[in-house]
Amino acid sequence: MKPDTGSLVRALVYGVALIYLFIDLFVLKGPLYRRVKDSNPASEKAIAEETARGVAARVFYQPILLTQIDRTIEERFYLRGKEAHGLEGEALRLERLIALNEIFEEHLLRIKVRFNASEFEVSEEEVATAVKVFKKRFASEQLLKEAIAIQGWKGEEELVARVRAKLEQEAYLKKYVQVEVSEQELTNYFEEYGGRFGIPERIKVRHIFLADLEHPAGEAHRLAELMREDLSQGKSFVELAAARSEDPATKNRGGELGWMARNRLPEEFGEELFAIPVGELQIVDSKIGTHLVEILEKKPARARSFEEVKEELREALSNQRRDEGVKEYLRVLHHRESNKLEIFAEVLDRPWSL
Repeated sequence: MKPDTGSLVRALVYGVALIYLFIDLFVLKGPLYRRVKDSNPASEKAIAEETARGVAARVFYQPILLTQIDRTIEERFYLRGKEAHGLEGEALRLERLIALNEIFEEHLLRIKVRFNASEFEVSEEEVATAVKVFKKRFASEQLLKEAIAIQGWKGEEELVARVRAKLEQEAYLKKYVQVEVSEQELTNYFEEYGGRFGIPERIKVRHIFLADLEHPAGEAHRLAELMREDLSQGKSFVELAAARSEDPATKNRGGELGWMARNRLPEEFGEELFAIPVGELQIVDSKIGTHLVEILEKKPARARSFEEVKEELREALSNQRRDEGVKEYLRVLHHRESNKLEIFAEVLDRPWSL
């Protein structure tokens, strides 16, 4: 039988290739070995390349940029009415570690959600509604675009993706962080904290407002005196508010501010309003202008029964328990996956990146 020379050649080539691989990888540690080593994300070369482009940490080898951490700090400071740009040294490092802990938890939760996506569902309608709610936070399209840019998102498409991810995370946590509140717990909570759910003293108010910025010193008060005189002679409050009030939110509804509680107002302003008798016209000054005020009605403070506040108590307790449960779940998740988290200290110590 004639031998198959093609098979012999292929076997010889395979054999030589295997011998070469063995020698390169295990004996000489040659070019192929070095290429395989350098392609490993845990290699010194890979880490050097990552840190050179500003990667401060990794989760399952997914990079977290220093700019991403600093944006998180900037957002947190913005919500507190502060600036983050002056941070440096140990204060900056501490803020970055706090922000990084939040980002680690977000990444780990995102991975968990992705692997368990079949267990829950978020509809397109829910996403669309949540996007609308998000957009309503901003007074204009320009402010919305600026907020998206600050977050480092790439336009509305990423905004929708982020909102969807947030809803998916909430659905996942709702499934795995179960909350139950018993009737006895509600009763005990009411006995201890029920006073917090009482209804405070309230007044129903309407006003005609004159802004200080729109008038020379003292003029707003003088105009308010003239309007009070007009009203005392029978002029309609509703018509005068529509014609003269500089509060665009109330001028076309008769100047009505609705029901107000003392603790919702600046202290001195609230004290003056609540001291005015029902039906009496008075002029009250605030930090922004002059108010010609009439108190339409007053209601005294009163306690509320258990049945009245039961569902509010249930919601308050449930939210409290859920928040505690989510924090504990994330803490355990963080601890369990800690060997998949990396921090590159030399990047974390760099100056402010934004």
